[in-house]
Amino acid sequence: MSFVGPVDFRMQELAAGFSLGDVTEAELHEIKSYESKIFQAMVERFEEVAARTFLTFQETAPAEPMPEELSSRLKKMAQGFNKKSAIPNVAKGSNIAPPIAPSSIGLREIAAWLCVAASIALVLSVWIPSKSDQIVSLQQQRDRLITRASDLVRSKWESTAPDQMQGFEFGEVVWSSVSQQGFMTIRGLPINDATQEQYQLWIIDPSRDEKPVDGGVFDIASVGESIVPIQAKLRVNTPTVFAITVEKPGGVVVSDQKRLPLLAEIAVN
Repeated sequence: MSFVGPVDFRMQELAAGFSLGDVTEAELHEIKSYESKIFQAMVERFEEVAARTFLTFQETAPAEPMPEELSSRLKKMAQGFNKKSAIPNVAKGSNIAPPIAPSSIGLREIAAWLCVAASIALVLSVWIPSKSDQIVSLQQQRDRLITRASDLVRSKWESTAPDQMQGFEFGEVVWSSVSQQGFMTIRGLPINDATQEQYQLWIIDPSRDEKPVDGGVFDIASVGESIVPIQAKLRVNTPTVFAITVEKPGGVVVSDQKRLPLLAEIAVN
């Protein structure tokens, strides 16, 4: 397909009207002011996206059905794209004109914006990984660290309220000082509302000083196991304790540790 260049929404709207067979005499004159190949490429692109949009609605069966009139128009454009029919040359002085009908601007704008949104959604679906893909990626990174780090330290989480959930496996923390990388696997922490509070990791490293190092804030968004990368704000050389606290949104610089649900101690050789 030809490159159209920066999106001109007016041309997009006119291309929608052309594809729908719904342009006025004045709009036909406006269409002819565009470069023929550019406008034709816009129509082709519009009809392709219309086809994708129509098929997506057909396949996903959304709770709210597409308006019947818009559906029929998009279906018409989808059929035109699938047949790959030639587009009449209507730009730059051509005498061939598309069907002219009373302009229904509202429907045309809806169709144009819908197809633009579909284009964006298609790009996002390609480039933004799904939540499950992100989990798999973190799992792979964690497994790679465990396999390759010769200085790896690891420890299981323990609840600071031992009478609760006795014997429950809360997960573990793994850390490599050489690569300054680590991961937490966490189970059993309540889902938090990030607008009210967030979890924050602290790392105690006596080789630095007595002040815990901020390991980053994070959320627990679902029941089950969460994998969280450690984001140490300072270099950590010899960690002895990892601690999770509950803090205000965005975390704190110094924690009072009043809410400290999990600890993981590293055995010192």
